This record gives sequence, C-alpha cells and structure tokens, in this order.
Amino acid sequence: MSITYLITITAALVIIARLITFRRQGGRYRPGVSFAAWLIIVAMPVAAVYGPPVPELARWLIAAAMVALAVALIRTGGNVAHLIRPLRRQ
Repeated sequence: MSITYLITITAALVIIARLITFRRQGGRYRPGVSFAAWLIIVAMPVAAVYGPPVPELARWLIAAAMVALAVALIRTGGNVAHLIRPLRRQ
C-alpha cells in the first residue's frame, strides 16, 4: 500500500466526518449547498478507493487536493457555503 493511498483515504475520512458532524446552529437551510455537501460526501470514497489507475504524479496531486479540501473544511467548521462563497459573483 503506497503512501499516497493512505493520505488520500485519511483525507477522505476527515472530509466525510467533518461534513457529517456539521451543525447549522440557526443558519438558514440552502438546498444547493446541502446538495453540494452530499456530492462531496459521495465522491470522497469513490475518488479515494475506486480512482482510476493513474501515474504517480497524478496520485500525489489528487492526495494534495483532498488534503487541501480537508483543511479548508476544518477551517470553516464544515460549512460548504463558506467554500462556495468566493465562487459567487458580486
């Protein structure tokens, strides 16, 4: 088992755990953001476990992207809306 596989699996578990334990605490319900969070939860195990056989560099890039997403979700408290907000037009 390679180190990139372990990093990817660990990041996926952290992302899933943080999204599942998110509490709105009186914030309004946003169906689009909830759907995005659901897609992330569904995509993490698929990307981590069933990812296509790719070159070593691509595995490192996938692992780095998943770690970056995990860190971002931890910093925002699991709030996907805070991650999406910079993508919206003002």
